Parts: sequence; C-alpha cells; structure tokens
Amino acid sequence: MVAEAVAPLGRRERRRLEVRARVLEAAASLFETQGYEGTRVSDLCEQADIAYGTFFNHFPEKRDVLRAMAVEAVETVAERLDDLARQPGSVEEQLVALFEGAADEYESASQERRELLGRIHAIAYTEAPAENDRRYHAAFEAWIREGVGAGRIRGDVSVETLADVVASMVSSLSLSWVHFDDFPIRERSAAAAHFLAESLAPPADRKR
Repeated sequence: MVAEAVAPLGRRERRRLEVRARVLEAAASLFETQGYEGTRVSDLCEQADIAYGTFFNHFPEKRDVLRAMAVEAVETVAERLDDLARQPGSVEEQLVALFEGAADEYESASQERRELLGRIHAIAYTEAPAENDRRYHAAFEAWIREGVGAGRIRGDVSVETLADVVASMVSSLSLSWVHFDDFPIRERSAAAAHFLAESLAPPADRKR
C-alpha cells in the first residue's frame, strides 16, 4: 500500500503552530515556577513574546492551556510506547524501561512540578476531549499488538483487555504520586513492571 503524500503546511499554519508551541513552552515554565493561579495571561504573553490579543486566537482562556498540556502528555506517552515497540528485548525489559523511566522523572520533579502535573491530571480525567482518552488507550493497544505479533506478549487475551490493565496501572501510579507526598514511586513502579511482565508474557516464558 502506497502512503498518501502529506501536503506541506502553509506559512499561516506554520506560524499558528509556532505561536501555540511558544505559549505552551512558556506555560510549562511559568506554571511550575509561579504556580497556575499566580500566572496571568499577560505573563504568558510576555514570556512567549506575543501580543495579548494573540493569545486568545489560540486559547479561549488560560485553562485551555492546561487542556492542551494534557493532550501533549498523552502524545508523550504514545511516543514512548511507539519507541519501545521498535526496541528488541522481552516484555519485562520494555515494561521496566517504561515504568522506571517515569519514576526517574517523578523523583527529579520539584514540588511545583508535582502540583502542575496534578492539575494536568485533573484536566485529563474530567475535561479533556474523549478523543484524548481514546488516543491514550490506542497507544497501549498498539504496543500490546506489536508485542503479540513479536511473540513476547500472550495472545490468548484480547489486546483491549491487556491494554486496559497496563494503561490503568500507569495512570494509577502517576495519580498516587501526585496525591501522596510519601508515595514510594520507585518501589511501586518496579513491582508493577515485574508483575505486569509476568501477567503479559506467553505461558512458555513465565517464571516458575
């Protein structure tokens, strides 16, 4: 099958995406250092070097910036899973890489970053479009499907069910880390990776 050619973006569309990216970059910095409530739209405009009115051409209100950040968070997970699917190794090695990579990020995050992620999670679960949730689960389904095809993930349980289990575990650990200051994210991530690996592996590969 021949892939369809993708038309190049016009100058106006490139400009729109560039401005949007600058606002999101400014928000990631300011929301973390000043807090969401402490950051005004004018602060975002100054940091992104855009006119005040330009902001509202891209985001109806400041809260929409958080919604866009929630979408970006899903895209980041999807990219990581896509990268993992291309890597050699067992399902356990891939899960360890996924979960321990997340633990590395969480452990190095500041308290302000933790609070920002909490807001993004809240948006993702209550206000993000349904398409965002479908994209999140589709990313896990694609990774599972690739693993089944490569023989490193069991094929006797539906892809959708296995994807639900792994996606839910990732979300649960992230939410627990956001809400509980003493949550042992490193220990729980490692345990989750090994448990899921044992559950997902084909029968012949499971540890006795």
